[in-house]
Amino acid sequence: MRTSGSTLLLGISLVSFCVTAFTGSKPAPVSSDYFVVDTVARNLIVPWEITFLPDRTMLFSERAGRIRLYRANKLINRTALTLSDVETTKKMGLLGVCVHPDFQRNRYVYLAYNYKNADSNTPLLKVMRYAFERDTLLRPTTIIDGILANQNHTGCRLVFGPDGKLYVTTGDADRPMLAQDLKSLNGKILRLNDDGSAPTDNPFTKSDTARHEIWSYGHRNPQGLAFQPGTGILFDSEHGPSGGDEINQIEKGGNYGWPRIHHRDTAAGVISPLAEYTPSIGPSGAIFYTGDAFPTLRGSLLVACLRGESMANIQVQAGKVVSQGRFLHKQFGRLRTVTVGPDGFIYFSTSQHDPPEGTPRPDYDLILRLRPAATGDLAHSFSGANMMTQPGNAVTTTIGPEALYQQLCGSCHGQNLEGTDRAKGLVTLNNGSTRSAVMHTIRVGMVDKGMPAWEGAISPTDIEKLSDFILSKQKAK
Repeated sequence: MRTSGSTLLLGISLVSFCVTAFTGSKPAPVSSDYFVVDTVARNLIVPWEITFLPDRTMLFSERAGRIRLYRANKLINRTALTLSDVETTKKMGLLGVCVHPDFQRNRYVYLAYNYKNADSNTPLLKVMRYAFERDTLLRPTTIIDGILANQNHTGCRLVFGPDGKLYVTTGDADRPMLAQDLKSLNGKILRLNDDGSAPTDNPFTKSDTARHEIWSYGHRNPQGLAFQPGTGILFDSEHGPSGGDEINQIEKGGNYGWPRIHHRDTAAGVISPLAEYTPSIGPSGAIFYTGDAFPTLRGSLLVACLRGESMANIQVQAGKVVSQGRFLHKQFGRLRTVTVGPDGFIYFSTSQHDPPEGTPRPDYDLILRLRPAATGDLAHSFSGANMMTQPGNAVTTTIGPEALYQQLCGSCHGQNLEGTDRAKGLVTLNNGSTRSAVMHTIRVGMVDKGMPAWEGAISPTDIEKLSDFILSKQKAK
């Protein structure tokens, strides 16, 4: 679609917007508070990450297993890479992509994707390095491999830091206790040299009982990773259980609590989030805005939100969230990632091919672009609703069985055990089950179907209480 031909300069109360054809032009802006949205590419399958090469070529991943290029206002039909061994069940597939900071010299591109172990059929995650030549990714080299994966909670964002090291997020693969296990790479942020080796100044390099690649741990499913310009401080965004989504300031060797604590719980020796979101916003890709096109946003942490179907705009100063809002709310569905282009404009992608949460629309998925509005454009303002948030260290709670169910089970099985489009209800599913059988299911989970194994993550007493709560609700029906 194209913008209308209206010449009306729209006022501050305007809330309409339009999607225009991408032309690459830079019209004279009306105000940095107003923008229009251009369609860059359509008919994609979950563009999971977007990055740019030094020559301004856009390079992006599709979760279906393709690396694509967009250059000179045109999507190149031939893929730069099509993976033959990628595993794409539910949230798995080709995920994070980043470019080496010395790309001009070495031509290195890094990517992460899921595959299945040929012997055990177990889903795994690996990070690979390729050389970019003649619009093709060649000569694959393994950077790190064998990280447990699952159809949910597989990570995996890749970012080079100002120190020249590669940072990698990993999910807990629906095995929550792995996030606290320093012998496991799951539920972590990893820090690697560009060849995959562990830097000698990582926090656990002198430990015989910890993986030396670990930078921080106790993460559930971190999908956003961004360094703050000027300070060099690392921040992540990650998904919580039934709410409890987080924005964290990442510290070397820090424990971020999952699954020992979540939502607004606290514990000694555990770092609380800067912001916690209940209900869930589903925070995904994140970046600090550094461009000149939108002075209003300069320094903001922008976070693409899946369940929240919006772009979060978060101001962080001195380790605190000082203000936040959102824009694009409920306009394009689930948003997967966001980045800043060499033109200073904001590029983001949709994630509607996301069973069971997303519902594909005609022409979806999309890569879209925000640019400043010009006279005659129908435009939209960055002014938007405030995000509901509470600091993670607000209270320490003693949680009852019903609240425990809502936090850990309700988002999938329904607030009243009635089921959702993500999972069956529990009222009839386990009807007639014994107490020991229900407890066993809670302990070991059904990981291949996306249900976490909660043994070790919650106490035996809480497992008993949760079982009794489920059984009592079944009897009441």
